[in-house]
Amino acid sequence: MSKKIISVMMSMIVATSLIGCKSSDGNIGKKTETAATVAVADKVDKDDEKLEGKWAGKYTLDETQKIFKEKLSKMENITKELGIKYTKDEKIKKENNESFNDKSIYFDNENPETNKIESMYFGMKTYGEKLETGDISLKLSLKFDGENAIKNNNFDLGKTSFSKYIQAFTDQENRDYSAINKEIIEKLKNGDTVKINNTIDGLKEEIRATKTCIIYKLSTKKYKFSDAEMSMK
Repeated sequence: MSKKIISVMMSMIVATSLIGCKSSDGNIGKKTETAATVAVADKVDKDDEKLEGKWAGKYTLDETQKIFKEKLSKMENITKELGIKYTKDEKIKKENNESFNDKSIYFDNENPETNKIESMYFGMKTYGEKLETGDISLKLSLKFDGENAIKNNNFDLGKTSFSKYIQAFTDQENRDYSAINKEIIEKLKNGDTVKINNTIDGLKEEIRATKTCIIYKLSTKKYKFSDAEMSMK
């Protein structure tokens, strides 16, 4: 799964249907990136206004970059421990006619074992000519054996490598994933769409699943750096 595909997949996480998971024949389903980014643009402000917690506060550009640098180091160390080849880069990109800087670490595990991580992206995007706004996000995909999870009524997201990356972002240890595990299995068993939305200390958590993959996103709100600078005066 390419970095571009997982980016499209995670953008569409706010849409009404899950896309981007590999089908049984190995092909990746996808929709247009335009539709995906429009869906995100329509929802960002409404979601951000409701957030509460540490990550929902006001941060300057320097503060956000410092936090990102610390988290990036943790993400890289975890990936090294897993023995997966990864890429770090920084590029200028364009989305919805808006240019932004994308600094990230990511990998594509082309042949993962069942219930093993398939793709990872962790990055900071800054928008505008003067870097007026920005956000940090973690995006993960898992090759999921949903059929077996339903049959045995047994799956624990916390026992996958997802939990290591999530903990590195949130700094919350020993998280209980039992409610999430139960909801994934029950909804798949009933043939329902798996759409789980949580908040973790001001971070937005979004989970989508089919019987073949689980898509996960954890992100900050889109910070307006001038707000933090104004509050410091």
